[in-house]
Amino acid sequence: MKFKQASLFDNYQNNKIISPPIRYTGSKFRAAKFILPFLSKINYDEYREPFLGCGAIFFRTHLSKISWLNDLDNDLITTFKVIANKRTRVRLIKRVKNIVPSKSLFDEIKYKKYTKQEDVAYRYFLINRMAYGGIMNKPNWGFHEYKSVQPKKWPDLIQNSGIKLENATKITSIDFEKVISAKKTGKIVMMFIDPPYFNADQKRAYSNSFTLKDHERLLKILKKTTYNFCLTYDNCPEIKKKYSWAKIHEVEWMYHTANSNKTSRKIGKELIITNY
Repeated sequence: MKFKQASLFDNYQNNKIISPPIRYTGSKFRAAKFILPFLSKINYDEYREPFLGCGAIFFRTHLSKISWLNDLDNDLITTFKVIANKRTRVRLIKRVKNIVPSKSLFDEIKYKKYTKQEDVAYRYFLINRMAYGGIMNKPNWGFHEYKSVQPKKWPDLIQNSGIKLENATKITSIDFEKVISAKKTGKIVMMFIDPPYFNADQKRAYSNSFTLKDHERLLKILKKTTYNFCLTYDNCPEIKKKYSWAKIHEVEWMYHTANSNKTSRKIGKELIITNY
């Protein structure tokens, strides 16, 4: 088996982008250039993401001494754990590198339930790469022979992201409040917080819904925290009012939006909220 291996040093020194191995609704991959300057304002040595998603920002940040990655989606976290481990990562690459995407394969494994971690990661990765928009909740076939990332590139996606993931201190699937409120291990904590948006269509995009009560819990704990946080939300009056005590920055960027017929681009009006 042969695949390219990029070192962390090469990626950071040459400004090469480490792409997330999976796709995720609401990913901040295209918005990273707007978010990273806010993170770079603080010289932190402990980094936390309570809502990891595909980890788009984690893969773009400098590698902190301590990194805690978390998401309530257990299958997603299992996939990251498999990719983070050198031995299981190599085995996953062997399983997917010769895959020929097809609707029959997609339908065969779409609703299969696996118990072994490596099987869970294998299914999650394949469905995510073949599903329309990468949506894992009731996924629909959507692989394109030209526009989609082709299987020949999958090994590099897994390997290069795995190099950074294997240096993460913690990869967990627990409630966000436990991550935010946990005692610090380093000297200065930075939290990048990207919850489901206040007006998000969660029924289609997410397996675990984020309720109004959850938004209120997040607000309450962030008001109390002494750690630095960089929070992203949809630009709406409700969130502006709730976080009027913090520093609110309005930003816009182009992003893809999926509908039943085609993929188009539109301007996203977002909020970046910090307590520093």
